[in-house]
Amino acid sequence: MSNFTESILKELENKENGSFQIKNENNHAVLAVFKPGKNGRHVTRQDVFQRLKLFNIDGYDRAQVEVIVANADGRDHQIAVWTGGNPVDSKLELEVTPDKMQAYIIVYPALHGGKTLRKEEVVESLRTNGVIFGLKEEVIAHLLDNQKFFMKTLVAEGIAPTPNVNGFIKVLFEPHNKPNLHEDAHGRVDFKDIQVIKNTKQGDVLAEKMDPKIGTAGKNIFSEEVLLEKPLEGEWKVGANCKLSDDSKKLLALIPGRPILERDGTIRVDEVCYLENVDYSTGNVDFPGTIIVDGTVADNFTLRTKGSLMIKKSVGRVFLYAERDIVLSGGVMGRNGGVIESKADVYARFVEQGNIRAGKSIFIEEASLHSELVAGDSITIKGGRGELIGGEAIAGKMISVSKLGAVVETRTELIVGLPPEILDELRKMKEEIASHADVLKKVKQSMARLIDPKKENTPDEKQMLLKLYEVEKKYIDLLANTKTQYETLVVSYEPNASAYVEIEKNLFPKVSVNLGKGKIYNSELKNYNGHCFIYNNDEGIPSRTSLPPRKKENKDNKENKE
Repeated sequence: MSNFTESILKELENKENGSFQIKNENNHAVLAVFKPGKNGRHVTRQDVFQRLKLFNIDGYDRAQVEVIVANADGRDHQIAVWTGGNPVDSKLELEVTPDKMQAYIIVYPALHGGKTLRKEEVVESLRTNGVIFGLKEEVIAHLLDNQKFFMKTLVAEGIAPTPNVNGFIKVLFEPHNKPNLHEDAHGRVDFKDIQVIKNTKQGDVLAEKMDPKIGTAGKNIFSEEVLLEKPLEGEWKVGANCKLSDDSKKLLALIPGRPILERDGTIRVDEVCYLENVDYSTGNVDFPGTIIVDGTVADNFTLRTKGSLMIKKSVGRVFLYAERDIVLSGGVMGRNGGVIESKADVYARFVEQGNIRAGKSIFIEEASLHSELVAGDSITIKGGRGELIGGEAIAGKMISVSKLGAVVETRTELIVGLPPEILDELRKMKEEIASHADVLKKVKQSMARLIDPKKENTPDEKQMLLKLYEVEKKYIDLLANTKTQYETLVVSYEPNASAYVEIEKNLFPKVSVNLGKGKIYNSELKNYNGHCFIYNNDEGIPSRTSLPPRKKENKDNKENKE
């Protein structure tokens, strides 16, 4: 026997207190008293009398009880007829979870001297009910020893299976075209190296099929194996200009081009059209894939693509349309003509007298001067000078610049927080305004040619001049009416509650920020230097503050939830 065991037994022998039991056997009260250890506490007659009273047992011989207590021989002694009510044995209630992975019991106490449950009896009851695996015998013993009645206790638990991992397609190229807008040591962003347009070579591996992994089976409390369903295989969706390897484990590019991951998981490679220049030697370009122009695009030429468009030199009065990103490494000098429109993002080094529309966001490095900018999400002008001077900038959520306005107090108008449906309508109105103005300009030019004070007009010329006057009046009215509708819509829209304008360095006079519902912030007559934000505060008042706005819930979204 080890020294540890000997010390435990010696401690019990010395310190164990005396104890007693009162049992109901054949409707008789039976008393047994046990001696204490050397240094333990003896059972007193008051202890026994008190217990008998609680059990409503009377008619016993007090002298006999005192003798039994004094002798403490540990034997059973019949002392009276049981009068404490009919005995009720301790019982348990078993509950098994529907998945057969856990068993709980609730133990109810014995009444009127009924039998108490022992651990072995509880375990046997569980086994009889089929619960044979994952038994927590120590928990059962603790529950009974500490008389934790009426408590739902976990007494058996199976082993859960390790879940399967379904197979999937692992894409090996960056599918989201996120721009690499990293600043250099001087805080500048190189827009020639933002790497929005990714290229692949013929034979490159675009994606891999990852095999499913089968988990391990589990076992429930009835010792039954818990089997797993077969994991799913990854499913290829092969698009244009791609093919599977012989073992169908890899997807390869059939041509050099731009890899695209569509929303439904289809992978394709778009052809890339490389052009030196776009002019009369090429004509207008309409191409389904990506277009990259190394040189220039002549004024009044049009490029359309369902992919992306990248032009490495500055453009002027051009018409560019892309369903994906447009990257203008050189910049834009629109001379108040042309249109640059993307359903995704537009990136440019600078914009002067340009007209840019983006379904998502506009990113400009140096400056936007006297230009029309419209973005569904945000407009960011940072990385270089970061200036927004003159013109009009409209964004659905946010406009962020380094400098807003100019020292010479150039009128600069911003509109933020436009809902998408109003943004679309404003785009249409702007197109109508531009179209009406263009027609009006041509009519006036035609009239100027016919009105010559040095010579008299022929009857045909006079008739034509009358028609031109009618057309002029019509388009003057149309232009005025469309502008009025545009201005009305701009001041009456319900804004995005979280919309704001951020200025990192300087805010100059003559800047107007429209935050919806006629809530307009006009910059002060003096310059403001420092980082600041403009947005509607909690009271709905346009304000300038050094604190960024808290994210707020739109009114429409809140109403929908209610």
